[in-house]
Amino acid sequence: MRILVTGNPNYQGLCKGIYEAYNYNFVEFIGRWNGWDLTNYNKVAEYAKDYDVFVNSQYGPNGEQVEMFNAVYDKFKEGHIINISSTSAYWNNGPEDYLKNKKQLDFISKEKSQIACWGNTPIRVSNIAFGQLRSKTQEQRDSKNKISLEEAGKLIKWVIDSPRSMNFHYLAVDPIQRGQ
Repeated sequence: MRILVTGNPNYQGLCKGIYEAYNYNFVEFIGRWNGWDLTNYNKVAEYAKDYDVFVNSQYGPNGEQVEMFNAVYDKFKEGHIINISSTSAYWNNGPEDYLKNKKQLDFISKEKSQIACWGNTPIRVSNIAFGQLRSKTQEQRDSKNKISLEEAGKLIKWVIDSPRSMNFHYLAVDPIQRGQ
């Protein structure tokens, strides 16, 4: 299985969790850190089209994640596209621009995942919305419980490894804050 992920596995973020969940195998990462312009959607889509799985995890403030999804979906031959969203959109709580982008991603993911089950396409689409992850950025914000990168990576791996005869449309995951 060949998996392509947007983002940097060397940064203390979600990509690191994905990388570790696969024991450093089967996964290729692309982003600014290794010379990829992720706003060149056609170039990325052309590269991604022959992979088995594409994980769209690189956020952009101007709808870049939605544009990336659309470009990859249009060229993808078959397989599984996983969009990484945020529970901020689920709860409708966060900065307006961020919410707008994530809600657009959630909407298009829902639309395409419905086609995966009830239409005629060999492309499965899943959308995973995480709450606060134990990333370098989030750890600096507050002392609330966070989802470990390892746990988040294992959840993504679980969705990727799920039976091909079904589709996970949407998963929203938040850390529990008991005692905080």
